[in-house]
Amino acid sequence: MEILNIRKEPRERLYLLHETKYTYSRPVSFTPHRLVLRPREGHDVQLETMNLETFPASTIRWYRDILDNSIAIAEFSGTASELTIRSEFIIDLPPAETGDQAPLYVAYPPQFAGIDELATVPYRQFTYPPTVERLRRWFASSGLSPAAGMQRPVFDELTGLIYRTIRYNRREEHGVQSPVTTLDLASGSCRDMAVLMIEMARAMGFPARFVSGYLESKNSKVGRGSTHAWAEIYLPDLGWTGYDPSIGRRSGPGHVAVGVSHHPRGVMPVTGGFKGYAGVSSSLAVTISTKRLPPP
Repeated sequence: MEILNIRKEPRERLYLLHETKYTYSRPVSFTPHRLVLRPREGHDVQLETMNLETFPASTIRWYRDILDNSIAIAEFSGTASELTIRSEFIIDLPPAETGDQAPLYVAYPPQFAGIDELATVPYRQFTYPPTVERLRRWFASSGLSPAAGMQRPVFDELTGLIYRTIRYNRREEHGVQSPVTTLDLASGSCRDMAVLMIEMARAMGFPARFVSGYLESKNSKVGRGSTHAWAEIYLPDLGWTGYDPSIGRRSGPGHVAVGVSHHPRGVMPVTGGFKGYAGVSSSLAVTISTKRLPPP
């Protein structure tokens, strides 16, 4: 009998503050808000502490959705001319990587057996079906498209290709561009680049999903950060593996996932609305800051 000894080694920790503030031209009432703000925990990331509060105060209840994300529903009473949602947490980080990431060689086409194949179905459905053939031609023209029976680091290569050919553009508009629009403009946000990679992975027969969260960066350390998005590809025998085409490499300890979905709309950090008189104007300000903490 094999005995697994679990010993928690001291780890470096990350503190993160995410504050969303809405300001209205006159008092309004608020519909329930859906909040996807709690980090996903596992063998690599452990949540140490978390505090979630709103101003004005709300009743918050938690549940796990069908994709196993932790979702908070905030319900309000009364009216106010400001709404602030403040989330802060400390997580234990996995050990930092040393040196460059070794390429992950993947067999093509992918083979999924039994129950795994059934579970992958939602993650192989295209979000933008009309664009699929254009994506296949684009990838084939790069010379990186794998042939049947090959093993190659196709997703490390695809991540690098998107990083080299698509200029990062921090778009403030809501929603996601179609992959064809991203290719035609040769620019896009982290969300747009993630969706391009997800659709291309699905075009090769691999399950892929959208990840919403944070990326520790110089901006986030001075309070000018923003939410982040990247892709995860399901690789047989390796599981869900993160790739971030906006920085041209696989995800690492600086990536903090809070939600995953087969569709990018499924994990927006804050979703909700307000009710008020016609003509009420509103503004939005988001602050995200991070700080490294020593092991306890």
